[in-house]
Amino acid sequence: MSGLPNIQENNEQVLNDIQSLQEMEQQLFNNLETNPNLTTEEQQKIVDKMNKLSTMRINLYQTLSGVNNFFQSALDSSVGTLKEQTVAIGIVESELNQSKKRLELLEEEKNNKIRLVEINEYYGDKYAEHSQLMKIIIFTLVPIIIFAILNNKGILPNGIYYALLGIISLIGAIFFWKKFASMITRDNMNYQEYDWAFNAATAPTASTTSTTDPWETDSTAAACVGEACCSDGQTWDASLNQCVGDSTVETFLTETMINNALTKLQPGKYKSDYSLLQNYQAPMSKSFINNSRIL
Repeated sequence: MSGLPNIQENNEQVLNDIQSLQEMEQQLFNNLETNPNLTTEEQQKIVDKMNKLSTMRINLYQTLSGVNNFFQSALDSSVGTLKEQTVAIGIVESELNQSKKRLELLEEEKNNKIRLVEINEYYGDKYAEHSQLMKIIIFTLVPIIIFAILNNKGILPNGIYYALLGIISLIGAIFFWKKFASMITRDNMNYQEYDWAFNAATAPTASTTSTTDPWETDSTAAACVGEACCSDGQTWDASLNQCVGDSTVETFLTETMINNALTKLQPGKYKSDYSLLQNYQAPMSKSFINNSRIL
């Protein structure tokens, strides 16, 4: 990590210090051996310095060992934490996979139930229309049977019998054919839909195709620039880079407004005073913007 010191640089620095101390101690030792004229006190001082250098060198060795042990323990702790996190992630991943499998099973079960409901609805609608077809057949045959019995007993003349038989048969055939045609054109998956025969090859095609974009702006449209944008009664102010109103027109409009508000309407009748503060509401709090200048 970037917040921790570089271990290699620290180790190299400590080793360089130890090597320097060894060189200094070696020089003192050589001086002690090669210089026989040293007094006992001077020799003792050299020995003391050598002992101090040895002590410093030992301390540096211990420091180096402590630093290495610290970073080793930190590394071991990080490895242990990483292993624990890896195990935890593996457990969570396993739970997620199991949840996905359960969700897939629930989704499949829901789809199966929906499919069963759709099948039941399909056959329910189909049987309901079949029953309507049977009702049409029964309602057609019952009058025919009644009229046939009456004709066989001589109650109903043959002419009227055959006329009624033709009318009832025609009406029954019309209703029967409409219902039967509705049944045979139903879709195989959804009984509420019709499966009309359609051939895409014989379908009519559009005679013209438009490639223009209806939202595209006309680049050739005229646009005013600079002084051309000023309307009647306005002049172009180059310093402000905008159109300004004519002072004469402004004066006329101002005087007209004042006259309409303050002059007489009729002899002896004046308009009521008008207060500019009538519809003014004070702000809830002062603005933090300095109105005396534009920032």
